[in-house]
Amino acid sequence: MYFLFCAFPNLKCYAQIMKILILGIGSPFADDQAGWFVADQLSHLESLQTLISAGKLVIEAENRPGLSLLDWLHYDYEHIHLVDMVKTNLAETGNTYILQAKEIIGFSGMLSSHNLGVSPSLSLAEVLGIKISHVTFWGIEGERYKPHEEISPEMLLAVAKVTEQIQAHLLK
Repeated sequence: MYFLFCAFPNLKCYAQIMKILILGIGSPFADDQAGWFVADQLSHLESLQTLISAGKLVIEAENRPGLSLLDWLHYDYEHIHLVDMVKTNLAETGNTYILQAKEIIGFSGMLSSHNLGVSPSLSLAEVLGIKISHVTFWGIEGERYKPHEEISPEMLLAVAKVTEQIQAHLLK
């Protein structure tokens, strides 16, 4: 988690902390809360507390970030994990997708409940020359996203699964 930055070999090197961001994306509606739930569960895991307290791991939640996703990309994170509900109409609720940013750019199969979803935001970032190669997208297939609906049991199971997968990835 540490690296040495030496611009000039004869000068003292400075250790810099490499940070990782987990950004749970969602809205307060039913299955669309999945990203928030994953972020919340990760933030309470005892195994990650050392990373969090050392400032190596940042866990945040965003309500339909749209273009503000570009702001997160400007920070100096070694890696960014985005977690959000997707609706592909190709799989059952709870199915998970783990994709690199370039893999989801222009992916019309993923519908977002957000005004401007993750895929178009990452596409714009790439056009603007903003680094996206360090972004991993964790999508969880959802069905319910209307204000009057409750989060589905399948989504809750998937949230636990994705939380475990991200935890394992962070601790390896």
